[in-house]
Amino acid sequence: MSLIHDHQVFDRRQLLRDAWRLYAGAPAALRVKQRLRVLVCPFEETIGFVPEGSTVLDVGCGSGLTLGLMAARGRRIDGHGFDPCPVAIGLANDMAAGIGDTGSTLSFEYRDARSRWRDRTYDVVHMQDVIHHVPAPSQRTVFDRACASVRRGGVFIYKDMSARPLWRNAACRLHDVVIAREWIKPVPIARVERWAEENGLSLEVSKTAHRAVYGNDLRVFRKRL
Repeated sequence: MSLIHDHQVFDRRQLLRDAWRLYAGAPAALRVKQRLRVLVCPFEETIGFVPEGSTVLDVGCGSGLTLGLMAARGRRIDGHGFDPCPVAIGLANDMAAGIGDTGSTLSFEYRDARSRWRDRTYDVVHMQDVIHHVPAPSQRTVFDRACASVRRGGVFIYKDMSARPLWRNAACRLHDVVIAREWIKPVPIARVERWAEENGLSLEVSKTAHRAVYGNDLRVFRKRL
């Protein structure tokens, strides 16, 4: 069935409460950061594309918020995430240990996307605001690995900053200069779509999901059988 017909949009207010609860043991600043991420990223959209009972890989998972929200909203996933920041992975593992009985299993590991990945495939691969942080010479390699990790018939959820309008693009760039202290290297969404096609994935959902001053391109692909 089409992802558009199966799609569920969650209540962002509930996700804000979930984000606050999931990180109850975290330092205040990091706890607040998770709530802010819900405000600027379209989690209410992306989580709804994940079928209940899926195996899920979250590439560049940060503190594990995406998988945590999936579990909190009853997706009953077997989720695995990795990220190159050891502090974030520590926070993610603490969250997973304290989440309670949600019917989901969550695990996280410290790993750079440019290193060797696990040799397996998943029902869903999720990659949000990752590719623009990868050095330009490695972006295609990382993207190809994400595509290869999607099982046949599975789903690849991709979200990154929009190139247009320019003022939203500028807001995203300024955000990363201030927060990540990095001048990011975004990939045009048309190129992303071409890469996905070359990896045997078909585009099923194409949306802009702007939040506050930030521009978001959301694409959902399905790997052909």
